[in-house]
Amino acid sequence: MEKFMESLPEKIKKNEILSYLQEFQDRFGYIELSFIELLSKKSEIPSGKIYGIASFYNQFRFKPKGKFHVQVCEGSSCHVNSGLIIIEELKKIIKTDEKETSSDSKYSLEIIPCMGACSQGPVVSVNGKFFTKVKPSELKQIISQQDEIA
Repeated sequence: MEKFMESLPEKIKKNEILSYLQEFQDRFGYIELSFIELLSKKSEIPSGKIYGIASFYNQFRFKPKGKFHVQVCEGSSCHVNSGLIIIEELKKIIKTDEKETSSDSKYSLEIIPCMGACSQGPVVSVNGKFFTKVKPSELKQIISQQDEIA
């Protein structure tokens, strides 16, 4: 991480902030507050403002993802097809909340506005593997299968 931070230019323009945040997250999995502080110094933009920019966008995370990153669609079709029940049940199974990582770093949960599979909802993804037409009763099996594969 230090090498990445040292590779940044001395001055960063305001219009480059998002791209540096994206690059950092792509490389390290989440945005560290120390990186925001560094961007602040190099851009002369207050760190609170940079944090505000980053927290505005759903794509940015401020904590590392778990070993198993669970995403749930909350689009209209998924919502009306038990999406909220799926979310609540998943929270119980993996013992974490939205945008959080479980205390053992095993699971993280992200609610997605739409996963683009409206006719297949509700949709759940675990580390990029998609499960469609998910029923609440299937969630424990879906999660345990991923655990067995790893």
